[in-house]
Amino acid sequence: MPEQVIPPAAHTFCCSSILIVEDDENVGEYLQQAIDEYTPYQTTVVHDGFDAIERARQIQPCLLLLDYKLPRLNGLEIYDRFQSMEETRGVPTIIMSTSLPVEELQRRGIYQLRKPMHTGNVIRMITHALATYEERRLSENQPSI
Repeated sequence: MPEQVIPPAAHTFCCSSILIVEDDENVGEYLQQAIDEYTPYQTTVVHDGFDAIERARQIQPCLLLLDYKLPRLNGLEIYDRFQSMEETRGVPTIIMSTSLPVEELQRRGIYQLRKPMHTGNVIRMITHALATYEERRLSENQPSI
């Protein structure tokens, strides 16, 4: 794996923080270490959906990496709450689990990662999600000819 992948979006985002919501501390630590090592993004890990909502208000993340199966609120419920918050509305989101509601995620435009995950796949998905979001954002701000 290359020493560090720097997605084009990392150069232009006003925020470089990724919020990881994962109740398994080992998985959360693995994701945090991989992202910290291979990307320029800062990571914050929380283990609960309600904590995620509060932290998102504080850090205004550029990407949400959510476990699907969480206590109290599942990943989709957290996503829906994030869409109602100005700080996180429209932020690219990746939901991960061993089993995912694929059609529901596709309908909402949420990226998917299946567990178990490999570092390269995690980094590629993050890079793709952020680059796609940045391209969309830039094209929306381009004047028409």
